[in-house]
Amino acid sequence: MKKTWIEIRKFKFSNLKNPGLNYLNKGKFKTSPWIYDIIKKYRYNLKNFKLPIKLVRIKVKDLGFKKPSELKKIYKRAKIEGLFLVPPAIAIYSRLLYTNQKTGEWIRYATPLNSMIDTDGVPHLPKLGKALGILFLETYWSYPKAIFHPKNEFIFLKK
Repeated sequence: MKKTWIEIRKFKFSNLKNPGLNYLNKGKFKTSPWIYDIIKKYRYNLKNFKLPIKLVRIKVKDLGFKKPSELKKIYKRAKIEGLFLVPPAIAIYSRLLYTNQKTGEWIRYATPLNSMIDTDGVPHLPKLGKALGILFLETYWSYPKAIFHPKNEFIFLKK
């Protein structure tokens, strides 16, 4: 099984709206307008999560896919492999923990479908990126038939 990529042992704060958004848009961190909108809409709270939380990073090809595949199929295979979907609040918070990211690298979180819908009604999943010296928390569309390639990476929860 894939080794732990990030382990959350404690939280710096308990609410993603305030002060979480301040941390996520301070210094070398920046969120997209969609992340901001989604955090305001859902008011994510971190108090109810059992710690530690272990996250793993895995390529689509490591799940056995040799050609572009649909998101719902990737999620189904990951479940068979003993991996779980990441709660949105954990995905958003963990952006603050991955500061060693390579420029040009983009990694998506495997969050439940329809768990991060913006105020326009569009479902998203978060993705981490680095460019121009900034650590971004952006989004990608979260549709069951969204296509991902074998080289794409996802972050899953490991229990």
